[in-house]
Amino acid sequence: MSALEAGGELPIEEGDTMKRVYLYPGQIVTSGQPLMVSTILGSCVSICLWDSAARVGGINHYLLPNNPLNGQSDLRYGNTAIERLIERLLALGVKKQRIVAKVIGGASILTSLGGARMSIGDQNVEVARKFLAKHGITVSGEQTGGTRGRKLLFHTGNGCVFSKEI
Repeated sequence: MSALEAGGELPIEEGDTMKRVYLYPGQIVTSGQPLMVSTILGSCVSICLWDSAARVGGINHYLLPNNPLNGQSDLRYGNTAIERLIERLLALGVKKQRIVAKVIGGASILTSLGGARMSIGDQNVEVARKFLAKHGITVSGEQTGGTRGRKLLFHTGNGCVFSKEI
């Protein structure tokens, strides 16, 4: 069973052996079945969560760190997308203490306009670390920062993540 949360259905393509899903910004995918989820990240961040005992995985893709409108549920924002991803996994039988996370993205694509303000990418990564720590979720891998975007592949059936700069 797989779950999707966004403003519409994700296209799922039947491959030779595995379904593939492209994850757009502001979307979440959780699944107890093997799926190959792909996305492209710049300053955006994706968090891949995996419970090896339940064999359930989930991923989000958010653009900005915090939703300025309290009470709004908008998955384009890290604070909302992370909480919702965890909720969806718990609903599939995942135990929070078994979840491991991988954090990918958060590049500084645009050159700084001066000043000491953190880039959007850095802020997105900081929000990921903060919320995962708040929930006691261990980060087992991270590929963040830099000045180049990344292509990300996440296998929900085994928790493997592949990321390369583009």
